Amino acid sequence: MKISIVTDELSADPETAIELGVQWGVQCFELRGYFNDRVPMFSHYQRQHLRDVLDRYEARIIAIGPGLFKMPLPPPQPAHFSLSWMGQAAYQTWAEARRMFEQHLNELLPRSLEYASELGAEKVVIFGFDRGGAPAGAAPDELLDVLTTAAQTAHAAGRQLLLENEAGFWADTGARTAAIVQAVNHPGLAINWDPGNAFFAGDCPYPNGYQEVRNWVRHVHVKDARRLPNGALAYVDEGQIDWPGQIQALIQDDFRGYLSVETHLTPKVAEARASVQRLRQWIDQAAGAGGNNDAEVS
Repeated sequence: MKISIVTDELSADPETAIELGVQWGVQCFELRGYFNDRVPMFSHYQRQHLRDVLDRYEARIIAIGPGLFKMPLPPPQPAHFSLSWMGQAAYQTWAEARRMFEQHLNELLPRSLEYASELGAEKVVIFGFDRGGAPAGAAPDELLDVLTTAAQTAHAAGRQLLLENEAGFWADTGARTAAIVQAVNHPGLAINWDPGNAFFAGDCPYPNGYQEVRNWVRHVHVKDARRLPNGALAYVDEGQIDWPGQIQALIQDDFRGYLSVETHLTPKVAEARASVQRLRQWIDQAAGAGGNNDAEVS
């Protein structure tokens, strides 16, 4: 089992995140933020400085998370109204949504693939479009068309897109995320399985959700969640997800990707370190003491 850390879950400064992670025996990282900037929208200085840091600590970026398609999917045409002032407002809202959508597909996607190639990262984490309040169900045909085009583009660039499940998106539960990837049916698209997000979507992440996605999982985000006494859902350090069972299933399925720590908690350093320690304990429980984990906790 291979462990990585999402850099900005540990520190907004990738240098600090990498320094701390390496101290804990983690050499591989998932890159998302650089202070207030999100990958790949970094300056030339930021890119050069990051390369220097990676060389200094002999670390690797194994995936990037540019937030691709983390937005509502706008309809092909604006809504029509009998009153012109309402129609104009609706058109302006629709036009801005289409502009952002086209920017993601035609600019952010190729720039993300280019930067992933520059870093030697094979995976790019993406999302399945916010439903915008629409009820959960089968994904729209346009979404499948967009992801097919994106998958073809990534495959041609020698990269793979990983669809992350998230509550409120068309890809939310294990079943609906798997249905999208199965419908696209292209090697350029697989799944970044996030049991914590699946829990928020009302799924039972393991075993139910995982049973649906297991054939397409290439990367896993590790965080826990629980339902509080007041009924609210919250990310927590130790929650209700059966992580030991999930990791045992990944081992049995010969999972070769990374378990990437993404706590969504503060204080960042303390929570990330505790999460790495728990993750290694779970791996040892599943695979036997001194099992498949790449390094020991320092």
